[in-house]
Amino acid sequence: MQRILIVDDEPMIRKGFLALVKKYDPKLEVCAANNGLDAMQKMQHFSPDIVLTDIRMPKMDGLSLSKAIHETKTNTSVVIISGYDDFQYAKQCISYGVKEYLLKPVTEAELYPVLDKLLSLQKHTAVSLSLYEEWLKDAEEAIWTLDDIRLEELLDRWRTTYAKEGVQVSQCQQLVADGLDILQRRLQARGFKAVLPQNVISTLNIREAADYFQNAIREIANQILHYRSGNQKKLFDEAIRFIDLHIKEDVSLETIAEKVGLTPAYFSHYFKKIAKESFVQYRMRKRIELARALLEMPQYKVVDAGLEAGFPNYTYFHKVFKKMTGYSPTEYRAMMGIK
Repeated sequence: MQRILIVDDEPMIRKGFLALVKKYDPKLEVCAANNGLDAMQKMQHFSPDIVLTDIRMPKMDGLSLSKAIHETKTNTSVVIISGYDDFQYAKQCISYGVKEYLLKPVTEAELYPVLDKLLSLQKHTAVSLSLYEEWLKDAEEAIWTLDDIRLEELLDRWRTTYAKEGVQVSQCQQLVADGLDILQRRLQARGFKAVLPQNVISTLNIREAADYFQNAIREIANQILHYRSGNQKKLFDEAIRFIDLHIKEDVSLETIAEKVGLTPAYFSHYFKKIAKESFVQYRMRKRIELARALLEMPQYKVVDAGLEAGFPNYTYFHKVFKKMTGYSPTEYRAMMGIK
């Protein structure tokens, strides 16, 4: 469903534009704002394909709004609605990617061809920045964990989504440049600085830009592998050390995920893939191992062994211990010859 945002400080003009747009296509989602600042706030939850905006408005005018939209690097098309006296002023917006200028009063004959053109263009070239942001997060984690299979899946998805027919060359080039810049900055925040070969992305066609992007991503992963001296266990050892060090404490999966720089969901998947058991299963197994070691020491009471191993009470300790070993803590101690 395509969306249009109407921005004007005059209530009657907003109402008139709403009626015109709804008459053009009742299926369109339409929202209105009374100035540029209001529009920017609404755009946080309502991502428009087209913004129709007046020039002269309080708080934030149409020129400032056009600049702000341009700086977000979204695929939103901006149409300036201007009074005659504002037309020269409106031309300043050309550097902010404004697509069309319409002079007040606007009629169906003037507005509808513009909507035809811009909505048709959006259908073929629209790129969801929120989905691209999700892709970048997934790619960052796959690169950092050196998950080659996941990374190749993501690269294939990138190519079929952002280097397909209908995507403009300049748009693909921008996605490559922005994507690599964001990934490099995020990895640098983790303590790793990637070095990529210099390339003038603006000279590449879509196929060349996609090839360069994929090769650059793989090169970053190779540099991380080399940086870690070929350690194939990657972040797993760091996570295990932290868990073992705090095995007696009720440390959450979220805490450990943050420690190694991953989202909880991805860390859970990653941990199970490497350890062949879930985080909860691993922690419980290690606690039982610790409890068994303590039960083999005569100076420890059975109850104290459970508490020392991280179990909140004896009932729970007894239940888990017997389930995992086949013996109760007391029976296990008797088997060790300890009364």
